[in-house]
Amino acid sequence: MPDKPEIFSLLDTSSISGISGKLLSSPAKSSNGSYYSANFSLSSVSDKNDFSSSAKGRIKIYIPSELVEAYFPGKLYSQSKGKGFLYETGGIYSFSGKHTDKGFYVKKCNYGEWDNNFSGKLAKFRALCRLHFKRLMYGWGSGGGLLLALLCGAREYTDPSTQDNFRRAGLSHILALSGMHLSMFSAIAMFFGKRAGIKKLTFVLRIITLVTFVWFAGFSPSLTRAFICAMLMLVAAIAGALQPDMLSILCFSFLFQSAICPQDIQETAFILSYGALAGILIFNRFFYRIYTKLFPRIFASSLSAASSAQTITAPISINIFGSFSPIGIISSTIVSPVVTVFIYSGLALIILSLIFPILAKPSEFFINLQYTFITYIVKIFSQVPNFSL
Repeated sequence: MPDKPEIFSLLDTSSISGISGKLLSSPAKSSNGSYYSANFSLSSVSDKNDFSSSAKGRIKIYIPSELVEAYFPGKLYSQSKGKGFLYETGGIYSFSGKHTDKGFYVKKCNYGEWDNNFSGKLAKFRALCRLHFKRLMYGWGSGGGLLLALLCGAREYTDPSTQDNFRRAGLSHILALSGMHLSMFSAIAMFFGKRAGIKKLTFVLRIITLVTFVWFAGFSPSLTRAFICAMLMLVAAIAGALQPDMLSILCFSFLFQSAICPQDIQETAFILSYGALAGILIFNRFFYRIYTKLFPRIFASSLSAASSAQTITAPISINIFGSFSPIGIISSTIVSPVVTVFIYSGLALIILSLIFPILAKPSEFFINLQYTFITYIVKIFSQVPNFSL
C-alpha cells in the first residue's frame, strides 16, 4: 500500500485547487484545533484555470474549524455569514483549496447536500441527530463534553487538558470508541432480551443495538474492528458455538477489515487496537496466574488484561510516539469501571431528560459530579512519568 492515497484524474495532482465528492467519515478535530480532518471520496477535481476532470480516490481533507463549527452550540462563527454547511458522513460537497502531500486543505465550501435517495436521507437524519445530541451535551457543560466523546467520538467539547491527562495516564483507549463501548451496549440489549424471556429476541436486540450505535458514532478503525469481532461472535453464538476461538475471529477480522477498509491499515488506532486485543488473547492467561497469587480475582482479571495489552502496544507506542505509559496498567483497572458507571448513568439521564425536561438541570449536576471525580483520578495518574526513549 502506498504511503499516501493516489488521485486518479486527467489533471496534474499538483494543480488541483477544487474537489467534489462524498465525506466518508465525520470530521475529527486536530490536536491544535485549527482544522477538522476527514476521509473524502473523490468524484471530480478542477484546477485554477477552471479545467475539470472526473476523479477517483480517497484522500484526507482538512476543513477550517470556523467552517465545521458554524452550527455547533457555543461555537457559532460570524465568518459563515449564513452560508454554513453541516459536515457529516455521507454528505456531498464541493471544496476549493490547496492540495498537498498531506491532503487537501479547504479554504471554502461551494455547496453541501445529501443524495435524494434512501441512503442520502438516512445520512442526513444521522447528521441532524448528532447535531441535536451535541446541543444537549453542550447544555451539560464539561461533563456533557466527556459523555459526548464517549458516546459518539466527538471531542469538540472535551477540555484539551483532560484529553492530555487521559493520554499521559495511559487511558487514551477509553476516549477512543472501541470494544469496551460495544460490550456495554451489548450488555444493555442482553439485559432487556433476557427479561423478555425470548432467546431469539436477545440476539435481535443485540444486533440492532450494535448496528445503531456504530451507525450513530461512525466507523473509526478501532470501532470497526470491535464491530466486526462482535458480529462474528454473535454469529458463532447463533450457530451454537459455546467457546469460539477468539484469536481466529481476530485474525479473520483483520483480513476482512484490511480488505474493505484498506485506508485503515496505516492508522495508529488500527495498529494499537489489533495489537491490544492480540496481546490480551495471547498473554492474559500467563499474567492472570501471576496476579491471582497477589490480588483478589476481580483485580487480577483487570490487571492481567491491561498487562497483556501493554505487552504488544508498548513497543508500538515507543516506535510511533517515542514513549508509553506503564501506569496505564493500574489506571485502567481503576478508571475503566468508574467510566462504565458514568456512561450507563449518562444514558439513563439522557432518556429521563428527554422524557421529563425538568430533570435536565439535576442531571447536569449529577453528570458533572461524576466528571469531577473521574478527572481528579485521571489527573493523579497523569502525574506519573512516562517511559520515553
